Amino acid sequence: MERAIDILFSGLSMGSIYALVALGFVLIFKSTGILNFAQGELCMIGAFVCYYFATKLGIPYILAFLAAIGIGSVTGALIDLLLFRKLVGQPIHSTILVTIGLASILVALSGLIWGHDTYAIQSPFIGKTLVAGGMVFSQASVATIIVSVFLFGFFILFFKRSMLGIALMGTAEDSDTAGLMGINVKKMRMFAWILGAFVASVAGIFLAEQSFVHAGMSHVGIKAMSAAILGGMQSIGGAIIGGIIVGLIESLAASFLTGLEIGGFHFGDVKDVTAFVIMILVLMIRPHGIFGKKEVERV
Repeated sequence: MERAIDILFSGLSMGSIYALVALGFVLIFKSTGILNFAQGELCMIGAFVCYYFATKLGIPYILAFLAAIGIGSVTGALIDLLLFRKLVGQPIHSTILVTIGLASILVALSGLIWGHDTYAIQSPFIGKTLVAGGMVFSQASVATIIVSVFLFGFFILFFKRSMLGIALMGTAEDSDTAGLMGINVKKMRMFAWILGAFVASVAGIFLAEQSFVHAGMSHVGIKAMSAAILGGMQSIGGAIIGGIIVGLIESLAASFLTGLEIGGFHFGDVKDVTAFVIMILVLMIRPHGIFGKKEVERV
């Protein structure tokens, strides 16, 4: 029983991070039609900025956290303003190549500014535990789950109840009609990039609290992409559920498959490939995802 709870808790913790990053994928894709391969690098930037303010400058953690997500959000706005606003209407492969180039630039810049070493972030949750029901839980993981659930609820209500959220969803559904209805499509697309960078920064900080800050942490973006594809690139709720599913399956694989040997075949550490297996299977069986809508083009 205790092992089952531990697997569930670990899966929910990492799944919450994947869900946040996947949410950024979906927000940007729905509103702009751009599949942002630099989403993981935005996570990395948020983690590095929080590390710099909290650890290097000794600023209180909450202020460093707010500064990191603020700078991350501004970065998202600048990316839209300087790059993708000029690429509206261009073929999808052009924008994909630009996001791949952007990812390389962000990694190179982080290396120039902070170096390529591995750092530990100064957080009030690091190294602390919470005891409940005789079991010990990491406070960093508990904080990750609680804040993520709050953000998920906030975004669901935001898109259903607020005028700004409804305008953003309207732009995502049909930008031409939204423009005719008086919605500033350019501002909505920039706002989507801001929100995408915001959730990526939060996810990057949480990931740094559970591990370390380094350039390689940007690989979380690819795993989160599998979660977004699983849930459906057109579904906000699907991104959240997809992230949780990927986290739980990854936790199960780490517990039961890692080191397993069957008939002379040694599985090794399969946890890191689980997300990619899920992505390939979904693309083969149900390309539009669990909650995505199958688009039919009539000619």
